[in-house]
Parts: sequence; C-alpha cells; structure tokens
Amino acid sequence: MNKRTKIIEVSRSLRDSIHLMKENDIGSIIVVENEKPAGIFTERDLVKIADRGSTVLDAKMKDVMSHPLTTISSTATLWDAISLMGRKDIRRLPVVEKDRLVGIVTEKDILRVILSQQNLLLESVSEYLPALTREQLRELVEKFGVEKPPSRM
Repeated sequence: MNKRTKIIEVSRSLRDSIHLMKENDIGSIIVVENEKPAGIFTERDLVKIADRGSTVLDAKMKDVMSHPLTTISSTATLWDAISLMGRKDIRRLPVVEKDRLVGIVTEKDILRVILSQQNLLLESVSEYLPALTREQLRELVEKFGVEKPPSRM
C-alpha cells in the first residue's frame, strides 16, 4: 500500500488534477469532498474524455471522476483486495480507515508482494514433492533466478 496518496478536492479543475498527476508521476488521484474520498480520476478516465476538446480541462473533478468509489478497509487482507479488484475490474483500490483515506493499493503493489513471496511459496510446495521433483524445482529456480528478490520498479 502506498501511503503517500495524492488527493484533490471535487471543486478543483481537471487541469489541476492532470498537473498534480504529472508533477508526481502517478496514474491516479483520489478526489475528496470534505476530506472524505468521493471518487478517483485515472489515466483511463482521461482517455475516455480526451476527445471532448480543450474546454474539458476546466471541468470540475466532480464531473469527470469515477464514482461511486470502491474502497477497502485498512484491516482487510491482501486476498480481500485482490478479490475486490477482480470483481470490480479496477486497478487501484483506495484504503480507508473510519472513512478517511490512508493509502492506495495498486495492481503493481500486489505484483511486487507476490513476486517477493515466490521463494516462500516454492519452499512450501517443495516440502510435499518427491525428492526428484524437488531437485527439478531447484534447477528451475537456479536457471531462472527466482531466488533473487525482485528489483524496485
């Protein structure tokens, strides 16, 4: 989960939002109303409205954000987040605690966790495999470098 999530008020313009996203090199921004998450604006949303002309840049975020906002509790598990994102077909999932935004989980975050845990999974599975299969698994790990932790993206 990324705790440094960027926010923008519903009354601000799309132009402001795009500037903030570009400045911070992010693909989404949480739209808030009275400090509570109300929607999200993503690169995908920008593509959907891009052909409306330059006047769309002055539109208020409340008019261009995706809503209602799907969120998840900070006490939820990674599996809960993966399941919810799959059901809702979303790539970014704001994390809330008592209706306050505390972070965001993205597909990239989930992939990093899964890759970082691959060794643990391979070790766990190999305990239940016959010796020959375990040796083959070790060879695959060595061949593909699976034992190395993933580099930061």
